[in-house]
Amino acid sequence: METTMVMIDACVFIDYFRSKNKGNTFLAKLTNGSRKCCTSAVAKYEVLVGADEKDTEEWRRIFDKITVFAFGDATINSARMIYRQLKRESKLISLGDILIAATAIANDLPLATFNRSHFERIRDLRVIG
Repeated sequence: METTMVMIDACVFIDYFRSKNKGNTFLAKLTNGSRKCCTSAVAKYEVLVGADEKDTEEWRRIFDKITVFAFGDATINSARMIYRQLKRESKLISLGDILIAATAIANDLPLATFNRSHFERIRDLRVIG
């Protein structure tokens, strides 16, 4: 069976981290079976910048276990196209969300998020959530 990879948005990680019953979280359900999760450097930044110092080490352990995609030329080009599309349609979203979506598109991955209303505005982005 082929393993599929899913890019995880910051809100999905935060939901998992805050949950007392981690097995019932969206992240746990996504990673059951053959799916592997990954994230973007921007989503990792969003999580870590909001983390309490006491939680930083636990977050680092979580991120050490997954692939974190860097922000390279393919992502820059994708982000540029997304920004232009959304601006033309008067549907701009935050720069962080644009960069996360661009990372998913550049790596041909679906994005798992709770923020469907923003991410569904982006053409060519497969949204799970």
